[in-house]
Amino acid sequence: MTARKAYDLYRGGRMAEAAALCEQVAADDPGSVEAWHLLGAARLALGDPASALAALDRALALDPVRAGVLSARAAALVALGRDDEALAASDAALARDPDNATVLNARGVALRRLGRPAEALATYDKALAASPGFVDALCNRGVALSDLRRFELALAAHDQACAAAPDYPQALANRAALLMLLGRPGEAARDLERVVALDPRHPRALGDLLHARRQVCDWRDDAALLAAIRAELAAGRPAIGPFAALSAFDDPALHRVAASLAAPPAVPMPVERPIPGSQVLVAYLSADLHDHATARLLAGVLEAHNRARFQIVALSYGPDLGGPLRRRIDAALDRRIDVRQMSDAQVAALARALGVDILVDLKGYTQDGRPGILAHRAAPVQVSWLGYPGTLASAYVDYVIADPVVLPPGAEADWSEAVVRLPLYQPNDVPSPGVPSPARRAAGLPDDAVVFGCLNNPTKITPEVFAAWMAILDRAPNTVLWLYEGSPGVADNLRARARQAGVEPARLVFAAPAPHAEHLARQGLADLMLDTWPYGAHTTASDALGKGVPLLTLPGESFASRVAASLLASLGLRDLIAADVEAYVAAAVRLAGDRAALQALKVRLGKALGATAVFDPAAFTDRLEDAFETMTLRLVADLPHDGFDIDPV
Repeated sequence: MTARKAYDLYRGGRMAEAAALCEQVAADDPGSVEAWHLLGAARLALGDPASALAALDRALALDPVRAGVLSARAAALVALGRDDEALAASDAALARDPDNATVLNARGVALRRLGRPAEALATYDKALAASPGFVDALCNRGVALSDLRRFELALAAHDQACAAAPDYPQALANRAALLMLLGRPGEAARDLERVVALDPRHPRALGDLLHARRQVCDWRDDAALLAAIRAELAAGRPAIGPFAALSAFDDPALHRVAASLAAPPAVPMPVERPIPGSQVLVAYLSADLHDHATARLLAGVLEAHNRARFQIVALSYGPDLGGPLRRRIDAALDRRIDVRQMSDAQVAALARALGVDILVDLKGYTQDGRPGILAHRAAPVQVSWLGYPGTLASAYVDYVIADPVVLPPGAEADWSEAVVRLPLYQPNDVPSPGVPSPARRAAGLPDDAVVFGCLNNPTKITPEVFAAWMAILDRAPNTVLWLYEGSPGVADNLRARARQAGVEPARLVFAAPAPHAEHLARQGLADLMLDTWPYGAHTTASDALGKGVPLLTLPGESFASRVAASLLASLGLRDLIAADVEAYVAAAVRLAGDRAALQALKVRLGKALGATAVFDPAAFTDRLEDAFETMTLRLVADLPHDGFDIDPV
């Protein structure tokens, strides 16, 4: 048994055999640098970077300057996400071998993760100068350009990578991710179809394909994709991202599995306890504190916070897009700190240095979320709220803020967080008159028909939901269905589906994307909004209800499916919460055929808007602050992070 034979196995792609042989060689000769080096490289290729690093550290102890060991060690640290160490290891390797394209690429990955995309881009360029056809560097160059919001150049880089390696799944997946970001889901789906054909177990590929197709309401193979994703999750493989899983399944247990596969590992940090009686420092963590749905819900809460009890800061890592809502939020904060150029570890260290008592994460696993900041224990109390309606499945998020409807008693088993129930989960700004509603004709809607509306993102429309809508239109003459056309292709695909269901395609009317003020104003043109499932309306539900438009919903088992039901229950409109699909269809048909009942419903909603606290951010904030104070008191008393309820006044 020799290291040479192990090397031949490694070169032949027989990694498991190479690793096994190296283990035997190293056991017989613990001083063999070659055996430890090759063992580390083989383990890394087998997807076990932790044990690879252990072997490489043994090799490094025997020969601290061997370039190959230094290079492999840098790659292992990158794979483990230990980016500060990976950067140092890359620099050490490059000191011995400055034109090593593989190490330069690893260095770029570490720099990008550390919040330094411009430096990462320069490093990828060096890698490509050393090795012009290096596909991984081309791929990563595109990602860095995207981070810098240089999207045309990013797409060109991804195109170059895909041209150089048309059968490389990662290159195709990276381009698909950018195409989704650019609002081109149809093209993204074509790339993802190729990824799945090449490697059905490529991380998240099945789920990303499902999500991209649903963005344009292309439901080909929808059931087969769902079955494949479910099977992969059951086997512990990350077939779908956590956020996409929320709209794929009404199954909190599956949501937890998907989240657990995405959760960054915890980085142990000491927990500092706040000083009793001092002002509580709350930090909101988000990329969306500008003209975004989350910010529109949150603005009134920020303004209503009691500054005698709380100091409020934002750790913001989104772009500075300006605008009235950003200025309103900044005026409500004690301080906004831009952390875009900081790594997760650096942001967490900053929060600890500031003395943050409670960190409220508003992103979770949504686009641009940075759960790694929470993994570094940025604050003694860490809370998930508002941005992500599912568990983060991690030991370092202490609480989730919910209410008795979105997360009923008895449903806690599928959540890693302790559940804090407010009277109402979702805050809502005071409705403003805003822009007057346009005439129906201006929106392409008939004056004399009952208008069913659903202005949710088309991704939320499933084949089952659409079948229910077609049943409603079939049984309710003189009605139309008004939908949001979020992407090119949505209208054509849904009209084709309507025709297949025997419904005249012209009864589907589509609303094009519009500025938020105009979009909000046109909501009032609908007679009845129809919710989707398993991912229902959240901000969109508040928008409709605030404009006086009733909403019919069908809650399921998951948090994401129950937000509209929570709002309706708080408004005293439980009769708009259907028990099943048949009841949902029957209620819509009944209201369409009884204009007096529909008008009476609108009157009830109008009275409830003034008589309840659903659109009262000051009242909501009082209860939220009660929750924050309870969390703080429990921490000071060294009590565990157990769930609790905040009772309404």
